[in-house]
Amino acid sequence: MKLEWKDTYKIGQSDIDAQHQHLFELTTLVIEAAGESPALRKALMLLYKHTREHFEHEEALMRSVNFPGAKAHVDYHNSLLSRLNLISQDVGRGQVNQAAIENLMADWAIRHIPHDDAAIAAFIAKQG
Repeated sequence: MKLEWKDTYKIGQSDIDAQHQHLFELTTLVIEAAGESPALRKALMLLYKHTREHFEHEEALMRSVNFPGAKAHVDYHNSLLSRLNLISQDVGRGQVNQAAIENLMADWAIRHIPHDDAAIAAFIAKQG
C-alpha cells in the first residue's frame, strides 16, 4: 500500500498543509519499514513525535477560533494516538501487524484530513 499526497488534501492552512504533507512522508517510511523491526521502530517514533506536535498545533488552532466540533475532533485525535500506541507496543514485542498499520494510516490520511480537518478550514473561512 502506498499513500500519496494530493493537492486535493490541502485544507487551505499552509502550516497544517505542510504538516499533513510530512505526515504522508512519515507514513510512507512506516509502511516501507514494516518488514524491518529496527527501521520500523525508528519510523514509528518519528511518526509519533510529529503526530503529537501536529495535534497540539491543530488543537490550539481549534481553540483559538472556537471551532464548534473541537471536542469530537480532539477525541478522534486521541483515538488515532491510541491506535498508534498499540501498533508501537506490538512492534516493541516483535509483532508487526501490517494491516493495522495500513488501516490506521489510510483512515487518518484519506478520511480524517480531507473531511475532519477540512471542516476546521471551512469554519475559519466562514469567520472571514
